[in-house]
Amino acid sequence: MALRTNATRPGQRWLALVVGVVALMLGAAAVALALISDGPGTFDITVEDTSGDETADLGNATVQYIGSDSDNSASGTGLFDPFVRLQGAPTEAGYNTCSQASCGGDVTEFETKTGKWTKAILASAIPVVDCGGDLAGTDCWELFVDINEGNNAKRISLNEVEIWLTTDPRITGYDGGFDAPAEQVYDFTGDILIHDVNQGSGRGDLLFLVPVQPFDAGDFFVLYSEWGTTSGTAGNFGTGGYASEGGFEEWKVRKAPNVTIVKTADALTVDAGQNIGFTITVTNGGAADATGVTISDPLPGGSGVDWEESPDNPDCSISGSPPNETLNCGPVTLAAGGGSISVHVQSATTGASCGTYDNTATFTSTNAGTGSDDASVIVNCGALQILKNSVKGGAVANAGAMFSVDGPDADTDPDFTVTDDTDAAAPDEDAAVGVVCVTGLAPGAYTVTETTAPDGYAVDSGSETATVVSGSTCAAPGTGTVTFVNPPLYDIQVNFRDGGSGETSPTSITCTGTDGTGSTTAATGWDDSLTFEDEPLTANPETIVCTIVVDP
Repeated sequence: MALRTNATRPGQRWLALVVGVVALMLGAAAVALALISDGPGTFDITVEDTSGDETADLGNATVQYIGSDSDNSASGTGLFDPFVRLQGAPTEAGYNTCSQASCGGDVTEFETKTGKWTKAILASAIPVVDCGGDLAGTDCWELFVDINEGNNAKRISLNEVEIWLTTDPRITGYDGGFDAPAEQVYDFTGDILIHDVNQGSGRGDLLFLVPVQPFDAGDFFVLYSEWGTTSGTAGNFGTGGYASEGGFEEWKVRKAPNVTIVKTADALTVDAGQNIGFTITVTNGGAADATGVTISDPLPGGSGVDWEESPDNPDCSISGSPPNETLNCGPVTLAAGGGSISVHVQSATTGASCGTYDNTATFTSTNAGTGSDDASVIVNCGALQILKNSVKGGAVANAGAMFSVDGPDADTDPDFTVTDDTDAAAPDEDAAVGVVCVTGLAPGAYTVTETTAPDGYAVDSGSETATVVSGSTCAAPGTGTVTFVNPPLYDIQVNFRDGGSGETSPTSITCTGTDGTGSTTAATGWDDSLTFEDEPLTANPETIVCTIVVDP
């Protein structure tokens, strides 16, 4: 709910003040709104003639009358963009809302004047300057007023200034405040005494600086003000009272560029092997051209990363070479009201490109300040796990198995080889015997072939296929796992020897259930032998039957 304050039509001020105080006492939650206020009090900024400047510190804000002969004079043709004009006597009040044809016609209340002088304006279109004085280092909204009182009645008072933020450009129904969707962020109630010595219109006679309050990109800036309610004639300069005599008072902002930069990643995450990219757009939403606008973007480096513009922007170029490349654009002039420059950069990635790519782009200008924005993209890789088991169950007992791996990472055949070892260093990042893990792989299908078996085992012939998934790890490889089963090797030997009579000899020695061809070279001290070496255990248990036929 919007906070209602003591800002009312002139005749209702003190009643509303009491109501507002009661409301604050009854509802502490209202204090949580971002409201700053100034006053009450009398602030005399009257000047004797056009050579004078006079400033008053309101507490949270400052107000200054600017004489036309001053070095701080704000006059100049085409310098300002008005957003609310008031005209009435002896008092006047009103606020800006949409009065454009696109909004369905004029919408005004109180003494607000219709036409091009009154319109909705975004908070982002209000120029921001350093507050100066006691508020130096703080950002302030810069607001000007063109005061146009008659030559014979140059005094006038400013008695109420309220700033509201709203998402509704046609907001109406002010009654000491607005209901939702408006939120008040500033309130001044008091007596600012002014002597309007400047001649003519189209200039900024009064400067009002208010500390910038938080707002969203779509928030409209609504300013309510009251004039001419100060009674009496006290003051340093000028004659008569401070009532409005019928000339107009026009709030306006300096026509200035308002440049913003937005950087976005093509995608927040990609799989290794896919392109990564960023778009940088710099836009001038202000009322004046932005000149000398440049973009500088030190592009993030990484293995397999080489940046290019896509498509090419003739105002931009990339200097340097990987991994130290920088995008530079401009200087260019961005037209008022939405002129922009945009550039897109991209790079291919490989399985070696895993990681996070943080990127910050910065713009500079000759008249619109500087700014920056950042974006990040994560290149996700995956893990391939190879399990090396024995047919007897469990992992093989010895390290040393070698594998060739083919997949989407490279055009070579094979992409790489890896050996089961007992170190945790790449390429086998698992120190256990019988487990191989390779990380940093582009997601996709991989074909694994065992090329060398560990000592004491036979090769598991054939190939296995695994699908490496983005983000998988050695601890959670998922479908990126293949298993090879190795038969352990054993040796058997059948020997025959005559007992001493010289009358016996083997007619034949044969074994069934073996996988190989035995050697018949007699073992030392024996007459005949049949030997099988490196016989793989293909079953568990495995039965071998050997037959020796002895001569009759």
